[in-house]
Amino acid sequence: MDAEGYESKLPQKMLTVKEIASILNIHPNTVRRWEKKGLLESYGIGPRRSLRFKREDMIDFLDKSKSEAHKVCG
Repeated sequence: MDAEGYESKLPQKMLTVKEIASILNIHPNTVRRWEKKGLLESYGIGPRRSLRFKREDMIDFLDKSKSEAHKVCG
């Protein structure tokens, strides 16, 4: 198996609230609000249940948001 084949088997990095906010150039509270509304799937990590997000979930959320905006605008 070549190096590319292993890539799919590696554990994916989970993103924090701050990382998502930085990527999207929004306030961290906006990320938390989306999570509480169930718009962005999150995972509780560790004994303190710190919020983490999968990159794919963030991309799916953005795609859905974009398609909803297109439906409203025309």
